[in-house]
Order: sequence, then C-alpha cells, then structure tokens
Amino acid sequence: ATAGIVSATTLYGDGSNLTGIALSIAPLNYNPSINDMKVTEATGIGLTFNQGVKAGSGNVTLSLVSVGSTLVENFSVGSSVSYADSDYGTTVTISPTSSLDQNTAYALSYPSGAFTNLGGDLDYVGTAYTFKTILQEYTLYTWGSNAYGQLGQNQGTGSWTSGLHSSPTQIPGTTWKTFGVHGQSNSDYSKAAIKTDGTLWTWGGNGIGELGQNDLTWRSSPVQIPGTTWAQVIGNRNWTAVKTDGTLWGWGMGEAGRLGLNSQINYSSPTQVGSGTDWSSGNGKLSQGGAGGAIKTDGTLWTWGSNHTGGLGDNSIVFKSSPVQIPGTTWNTISARNTYSFATKTDGTAWVWGRNEGGALGLNQATSVKYSSPVQLPGTTWTDIQIGVTAGYGIKTDGTLWTWGENTYGALGHNNTTLYSSPTQVPGTTWKAFGNSIGERSVAAIKTDGTMWTWGYNHLGQLGHNNKTNYSSPKQVPGTNWDR
Repeated sequence: ATAGIVSATTLYGDGSNLTGIALSIAPLNYNPSINDMKVTEATGIGLTFNQGVKAGSGNVTLSLVSVGSTLVENFSVGSSVSYADSDYGTTVTISPTSSLDQNTAYALSYPSGAFTNLGGDLDYVGTAYTFKTILQEYTLYTWGSNAYGQLGQNQGTGSWTSGLHSSPTQIPGTTWKTFGVHGQSNSDYSKAAIKTDGTLWTWGGNGIGELGQNDLTWRSSPVQIPGTTWAQVIGNRNWTAVKTDGTLWGWGMGEAGRLGLNSQINYSSPTQVGSGTDWSSGNGKLSQGGAGGAIKTDGTLWTWGSNHTGGLGDNSIVFKSSPVQIPGTTWNTISARNTYSFATKTDGTAWVWGRNEGGALGLNQATSVKYSSPVQLPGTTWTDIQIGVTAGYGIKTDGTLWTWGENTYGALGHNNTTLYSSPTQVPGTTWKAFGNSIGERSVAAIKTDGTMWTWGYNHLGQLGHNNKTNYSSPKQVPGTNWDR
C-alpha cells in the first residue's frame, strides 16, 4: 500500500487469453506465491510461466484501463525485468517506478517474442491481461489488562483488573505490519509495533525506559521511536529490534546483560548491539524474554542475557552481556526466555535447552533437570516452536499443533489440566502459526483459514472471548482474517 507497490491483485475475466502463463500475476508484495507460508517480500509484478523462459526482445507495457492505451510505463525485457533464477526461470518480475493507485484497473501486455520458451526456443504469443490493485490494510487489535495503557486505547487506570478489554479492540490505523510483544507475565506492560513505512511505535508502562523514548513516562497511545527503517521488534520490558540495514538494537531493562549491550544498565533509547550488519529479520528470527536470541543471515544463532539454568545454550550457567554463538549454521527460528529456550533448524529439527521444570522441554522428563546445550526434540518436520510459562508449543509442516509441559488452567489445549512431558497433539491439521504472543498460560494460534483460536488462563480477559473464563480447549475468537 505504499507508492510503487501493489499489495494484492485481482484478475478480471476467466484467464482464457493468458496463453502460456500458468499463474498470470503474483501480488507485488509477495513474489512468487502468495500461498507460500515462508514467502519473502519483494517489489514488482510477478509473471509466473508454466515452463522455464528466457528473454526474447520487446517491451512489457503497463497501461491504465480507464483511459484506454495511455502508457504508464514500458519495461524492456532482459534489462529492467528481473528473473527468479538468474538467467532464466519460471517467474519474471517487473518493478514499476510510478505509483499504482489502489482500486484502479491496469492492463499488462507483451508482444510475441518478448518471452522465449527455454525448452524448445519457442516464442510465447503476445498476450494481455487486466488486474486491479487493492489496498492491503494492516489493522492491529489488543485485549486484556490495560493498567498502564498497554492496550494502546488512550486509557490507563493503574489497576490490572479495572479498565480491561475482554474482546479485541482496534488501535487506530490501517498500516500496522509487525506486532512485537513477547508476553510472559502480567508485568509485561509495554508494547511495540512496526508500520508498513518502517516506523516503530511503543506504548504502555515505562518505569525503566522500555518505551525507548528517552524518558520514564508511560503512554496509553502509540508514540513513535525515531527512524523509518525498523524491520522487526520483540520483547516486553527489554526489547530487541533489527533494522532493514541488518543492525541489531536493544533498550529497556539491562539486568543480567539481557540487552546484549555489554552492560547491566537500563537504556531508555534504542542502542546498537555491536557493529554487525548481518542480523536477520522475520518471524522467529528474534526473541527476547530475559534471555535474548537472534539469527544471522548466515544461519548462525546467537544468545545473551540471563543464564542461571543454562538457557543460553552455550554449555554454561553464567550470564552473557554480549551475544555468544551457539554451534551450527542452519538455525531457522528461536524462542528464548530466562530459564529455557527453543529453536528450529532449516532441516525441520527442533532443539531445546535450559531448565526442564514441569516437562517444559518436551523430553519425556517431568523433573527439573537442566541442559546447558541444545538437545533435539523428537521429529524432523517442525516449522515453529514457541515458549510459554513452563510449557512448549509447536507446529509441524503437516499443519498439526503439539503442546507439552505444565498444564495449569488448561493452557496445553487438551481439554484437561494434566501435565504432559512429551509433545501431544491438539486436534486439527490446519494450524498455521502462533499468535503474536504466548503469555502467562494463555495461548493464541492461527489456522490456514484466517481464524484465531485461544485457550488457557483468562483472568483478565486475555483470551478475547468477552469473559474471564478459562478454557482448556481452543475456542475461536470472532473473525476470519487474523494474521499473527
């Protein structure tokens, strides 16, 4: 929804004139496939062919339908057009330089010979098709306790039990993109989110400067932290963030080195961690919960902060105030807290370490044994695993959801309060992702149909069901377009 970027497209007609094209247009923000759960963002209109193609000659023409053939711009094949696979490939991307306004119809056409079939050197015939740009709205909703304005609703009472919202309530704005809270207890009352323009906003409690505003004043509405290149943020009273240039930043509580800034002092403004520019951003690439964790672009995993139970995974129980590397170069996601941590690798394996209180590590042990180095969790098809309070939650590639650990208030979703020391499946095969925060025995997860389900502890209305009743099985929150 920004200048020059179309967030979504809709085809007109039945596609019968799209000779040689299997998928006519991919949305500009998601190329090549909007259905890919791990798709990376890229600008450009994606043309996906059903066979490999190489450039021929000619121009791809983009024009406004409303004014006939009036030219918007041309793209010379082989120069301004980029390919998904260097010299050739199934996906061709063109990047407009002018803004494509929302809810406007455009025509995209190319002459015969503009694209050549790689297999038989046959020219694709000239064709044209129409698409419509649509504004993609990113709305943000909060619910639960609002003691220090942490719901961002311009309200705050100073009491955990009064002024709460037990149903999702929208924070003003339609350009919210990434919500970064990692809630673990009721005391986590500062929040942060990033908008589509790269700006970072914080609100809520601010007793130690955790809002990054260079003061100790709490806010009940979002306020901007300077800068327009923020990519991802996560935390609670101590925050970790990555910018688009690959730099890592921290602020808030510095106890036990949890900010990675080689000190134990609090910071009320974002401060760069080290001098590196190769930190990754995206879901699962950052974690902050007393112990911090982050993955670099080379697949290495780094942790820092509290470590009295081996939660850093560096084969010690000594806290680290600067990032230390965990062996391996194929790490994919990280979820850390001050007592234990979970991570996945690109091969689908999951790894756990730290204190096993209540079977939280899922290793078929209910004792509080400690592991100061990563230990593999059974299975090779994990896509994501997340930490709760002495509990674990994981999703596999087949869409199944698994939980384990302490089960007070039914937080494991098995319709009981029984402790499970090994991963046990929650019914369903269409689970897609966890909600943005797994809090104090309160869980949220999203299905592939866009529905959101919550369960567990609900004393402050944090499950979003317009009540304060605990649920030991997943219960749907109204709506079908939830993202995280």
